Amino acid sequence: MRSSAPTRIDLAGGTLDIWPIHLFLGNPPTLNAAIDLYATVEITPRKDNRIFLESFDLGLSDSFSSLKSLSYNHPLELIVRMIKFYAPKSGLEISTNCQAPQGSGIGGSSALCIALHGALNRLTGRGYHKAEMVEIAKNIETQVIKVPAGCQDYFPAMYGGIRKVVPSVQGTGTEKFGISPAELTRHFVLCYTGKPRNSGINNWEVTKKAVDGNRTVVRHLESIRDCAVEMEQALSKGQLNKLAPIFAKEWKARKQLAPTISTPQMDKLIRSAMKKGALAAKVCGAGGGGCVAFIVPPAQKQSVIEELTSKGGQVLPFRFVSRGLRCSS
Repeated sequence: MRSSAPTRIDLAGGTLDIWPIHLFLGNPPTLNAAIDLYATVEITPRKDNRIFLESFDLGLSDSFSSLKSLSYNHPLELIVRMIKFYAPKSGLEISTNCQAPQGSGIGGSSALCIALHGALNRLTGRGYHKAEMVEIAKNIETQVIKVPAGCQDYFPAMYGGIRKVVPSVQGTGTEKFGISPAELTRHFVLCYTGKPRNSGINNWEVTKKAVDGNRTVVRHLESIRDCAVEMEQALSKGQLNKLAPIFAKEWKARKQLAPTISTPQMDKLIRSAMKKGALAAKVCGAGGGGCVAFIVPPAQKQSVIEELTSKGGQVLPFRFVSRGLRCSS
């Protein structure tokens, strides 16, 4: 059994997807797009009860005598919790990998969660629908990180495409924009700073302050909301030329919300890219290291790539993709 799910670049509205922040702000959209850096899972059933785990990207492996011997207190807790949830009737050999660098901020753990779901759901015959798997994935990852998880990362991993994630009092929906992934790819560069996230935005602290009515935090979240709504309108109309100013405004609001989301190295890379023609930049995910996404004129893309590389950045080749979760046996 094999499965794979794409990671994503968050375009606007991140943090607003965490319950209950969106309820206080009029249920604004979160916008993101799936990219072809995949989390992959391979499962081989065994005739005995033993379970073997291997994470190639983390360089970790372990084995257990049975399902009952799996412990949540484990470096591969996400995989352990997913196996215990699906409770397969026999042993398994599970190997995982993720093409997103560790701590890159592009949703690697969430993509892995969805890929695990797809393979284990099919293997065990549990028959969960996509929307159910998204909800279960969010809850299991919340158990792992021990603070509320946002929902946005699971949708591009499950469904693919350039999309909006729209919460409401009835639940969370999603819709794909009609923009060509290939055309959007021409306008973006993704650069890994080589330093996994270690501080950046603490979404739990932001959530608590928003619930407590901290006016400064709420004001910055309102700015992020306004950018998300504005970008949703531009994407709905296919107006790619309007994305960069909104991307830049969102980044400014996000830095005001959490100044440690950027690092001196990231700031240096952003300044250098702007001098070579980049139109806007934003740190992906929680920041404090990881990836920076740049919007660039297609004609300047190669110049920006060369500049980032010369300044010590690791440019990640990628494409936006329409596909989401795929499983095969």
